[in-house]
Amino acid sequence: MSRIALARTFVVAAALAGLTVVASAQSSQLRFGAGQQGSQNYGVNAALGQAIGENTDLDVTVQAFGGPTAYLPLVNEGRLDIAAVVTPDFGDAVRGSGPFDGNAQENLRFVAALFPSPVGLMVAADSGIESISDLEGKRVAWGMPAQASLQPYIEGSLANGGLTPDDVTQVPVASVGNGVQALVSGNVDATLFALRAGKVVEADAALGGVRWLPYDPSPEAVERMQATAPEAYLVDVAADGKVVGVEAPMQTMAYDYVLTANADVPDEVITQIVTLLRDKGPELGKSNKVLGQISAENLARPYPSLPQHPAAAKALGAE
Repeated sequence: MSRIALARTFVVAAALAGLTVVASAQSSQLRFGAGQQGSQNYGVNAALGQAIGENTDLDVTVQAFGGPTAYLPLVNEGRLDIAAVVTPDFGDAVRGSGPFDGNAQENLRFVAALFPSPVGLMVAADSGIESISDLEGKRVAWGMPAQASLQPYIEGSLANGGLTPDDVTQVPVASVGNGVQALVSGNVDATLFALRAGKVVEADAALGGVRWLPYDPSPEAVERMQATAPEAYLVDVAADGKVVGVEAPMQTMAYDYVLTANADVPDEVITQIVTLLRDKGPELGKSNKVLGQISAENLARPYPSLPQHPAAAKALGAE
């Protein structure tokens, strides 16, 4: 072989070796999408990314976006691999409803439920409003275009108490945070919010106390709620001082943070992630409180209406 031919062979071989290295590196990458930095969603995705990066051979990156309507389409397209998101957003994305109206994200796959996010209807403690049915004729924070996926959960909450949207005065707000501000300023009588969010403490101080309205656990009331908010369920809340505004043991609405991935993420990657979360969930929670509620029981919570990645179903024994 001539020196020129030998040189050409070396160049081609080197190029192929380089492509092999690149392909190998790409196969070990895991690209998370997340909400804007400082948000709860960014915190959850960053914590998951760190735990997966430290306990597997995957090279994890986390990229911040404005919200799920920005990053879920990127996961759907394969430009990102995975993301943790609440079921209201994920359900809308796969069904093509809410902010994804007419644009179903068909390549998203449910991986596993992570942990509950309890939410409820918050009122001022001195409002005289004791139950959801007491909201008839009252002003309720409504619409929330910045978080449109949560609107059905407001309507589902009312349905649990036997009310329809027409039974209340709807006061438009941009987001759940704006709903809390409207409650503090006296512009609404009730708003949907997360029980453990920091703004609850601020609202409690500003109003001289807040109260969470209990949900009706009867099968009929839960069925009415889920007719509008299909991924919602009820959880117990203890009156132990850990949740501001809970005066007695009660039940409230919850939806899950879930892990979703592109359908083409390799089975072995999904298996690594699910196995880590299943076997070391409590251990991970000790080092990062954001992950404190991950458990084998929560991971296995079924969502038959959501398309699941087959490797996740196999790892969780749900096949």
